[in-house]
Amino acid sequence: MYRWVSRFISYRTFYLWRARYFYYTRNLDSWVLFTLLCLTGMVLVLWYHWRVVSVPPPRVHPEVAALRVENITGEAIHRIVLVQHGGTTPGEPFTTPEEVRAGTLRTMRVRELLDSAMVWQLKAHMLADMAAYIEATGSCFPYPCWQLKHRLSLLRAAQAENTAINEALAPVLEVPLDRMPNLNGGERARIQTAWSDAFGDVYNQTWLLADLQDMHARMMVEYPRRAGAPWLARLLTGDAKEPHELR
Repeated sequence: MYRWVSRFISYRTFYLWRARYFYYTRNLDSWVLFTLLCLTGMVLVLWYHWRVVSVPPPRVHPEVAALRVENITGEAIHRIVLVQHGGTTPGEPFTTPEEVRAGTLRTMRVRELLDSAMVWQLKAHMLADMAAYIEATGSCFPYPCWQLKHRLSLLRAAQAENTAINEALAPVLEVPLDRMPNLNGGERARIQTAWSDAFGDVYNQTWLLADLQDMHARMMVEYPRRAGAPWLARLLTGDAKEPHELR
């Protein structure tokens, strides 16, 4: 037997460990082995249960996040309706500086909602929960990681567009009321009439926010199932790797 391991350990070390093995296992029988196996199984079950119940609660509950996203979307639509019904005659060009200022304020309030501290906090909590899930499981399951990154890049681009539009409209409010602002060209064309702004960026951002909330909710459902021992599901199914693991 020694010749199989002769290239790794010396003759003396091999027979020393062989003697130790026979010394400690001389009283082992099938009953003792079965008992040890049962105890090991119980320890593993208790360990797995502890890992599952020790999963930290999400910073924002999925149902709470869904309700907040619904409220944000409803409020955004309400503010858009106020814009479209503003002015003396909706759809007609504004003719006075007062109408332009009022229309600009209504238009900016729509995008200010999506740039408010409440929305930023909601997004920060959901992203932090998703980051903790990915760190604990090493996976973006049930989504491919590239899809998650793509959706986040779209959300960041929508946020940047939202801020840029309001920054472009802000100088209109600085024009004295005895002068008619120039509304030709650029983002200012959005406030020529109450119907000039289609608010496509606002609808896009509310859709992306709802999509982020859906991703967050599905990950939080998977969290206690996978954070305990994500390798166990792969072992039982025979898969060597997580189908959506990080790369």
